[in-house]
Amino acid sequence: MKSGVVLPVVLLVGVSVLLSAAGLFALSSPAAERGWQRNQLAQRQADIRSALEVLRLHLGRQRATVLRGGIPEVESSWILRETDQGDLILRLVDSDPTGVCSPLRSESGRLDLRVTPKAWWDRVPELTPFSGDLTKARQATSVRSLLQSNMSFEDFAQIEPLLTVHAEEPELQMDGRQRLSLGGEWNNEISARVAERFGQAASDVLSGLSSRGQMPQDVGDLVRVLQSFNVPVLDWVEILDAFAFEADVARGRIDVNTAPETVLAAIPGIGSAAAEIVSVRSSLAEQERSTIVWPVLRGIIPAEDFDQCAVHLTTRSFRWRVDFELGVVGEDQENFLSPPGRIRCVVDLGTPRPSLASWRSLNLDTTVQGLVMEQRAQDAEEAPNSLNDVKPSRRPRTRPRRGRPAASDPEPSSEPLRAPARSRPPNA
Repeated sequence: MKSGVVLPVVLLVGVSVLLSAAGLFALSSPAAERGWQRNQLAQRQADIRSALEVLRLHLGRQRATVLRGGIPEVESSWILRETDQGDLILRLVDSDPTGVCSPLRSESGRLDLRVTPKAWWDRVPELTPFSGDLTKARQATSVRSLLQSNMSFEDFAQIEPLLTVHAEEPELQMDGRQRLSLGGEWNNEISARVAERFGQAASDVLSGLSSRGQMPQDVGDLVRVLQSFNVPVLDWVEILDAFAFEADVARGRIDVNTAPETVLAAIPGIGSAAAEIVSVRSSLAEQERSTIVWPVLRGIIPAEDFDQCAVHLTTRSFRWRVDFELGVVGEDQENFLSPPGRIRCVVDLGTPRPSLASWRSLNLDTTVQGLVMEQRAQDAEEAPNSLNDVKPSRRPRTRPRRGRPAASDPEPSSEPLRAPARSRPPNA
């Protein structure tokens, strides 16, 4: 090849190689970007799971404290791991505006949407205006389902601290054993267990009540039986702790040790005594706060009236809400380098191995709220001003358009992720 031809050929080949490389780089950049984003998302999900596991195990170690009516203790923050930018921090956020259990929140200290009697809504001034909406929410899996009604976000924010769907309590004694089941069919097994625990005389009394059709059907009935036999109030403590009248799990009981005053005041038999209960309970000894009888022992509720409220009370919450932030902090160990993720979870201590009752991200709340408000405003503008504005020839739409959720559908991003149903504790 002549020397004058070699140089142009080399240049042409070099340019072709450069153009090919540039094209391959341009094609690979979006793929690399997507891969990086996937890795970042996977890392965030792993960090969230690590944070949830830390909280689950930390609260689980304090289950015995909960059984005795105590409040779990938590650290304000944990370092989960080190990164190139700084430490990944789990930092708790106050989830109890009443200040009783801060920064945790006792779920049994709230009124459960699913089982609270309708009449109670009118006894709580903050909830009275929304009695209708609350009554319709019997099948709710989240308090946020109330936002599907015409309730404003401002109203929801005011009443949400008083409500829950997580007031569940396994029927366990203070030592963690299953309670003895009454209210059903009396049999030799129950008779033997009662005799072993309280003596043959107690077993004979209950056997006689059963034969006459007078067996107690709930805690209130049992209190009335104790009153009729003049059993000393101090002896009520062990007896009420030993027996159950429902299934393995009771729902809707109010934790007298953590409930706000306005919630306690709604319970029949307490009323105006709620203020004194709230003022006294912080000074209780551990043994006192473990029994629902302590308001009677302290002279706050008369013994003869205790049967009215006993069926609605507990002294412990097995489910605890935890709100936390998760992000990387700088050298000052105070400020997050970028907006942190905000997570809400509910830890269930009802079984020896704690679990998550629910969890969800709080970061999309503001966006979801804005979208819902925008949709409501749009629906209001499109609604006809009168019946004459409706065109009879136009058939109403019976289903939402493909790809667009109906206005009444719940927002999937705002609902909690539900954990599988937990196994029940074995009988003692």
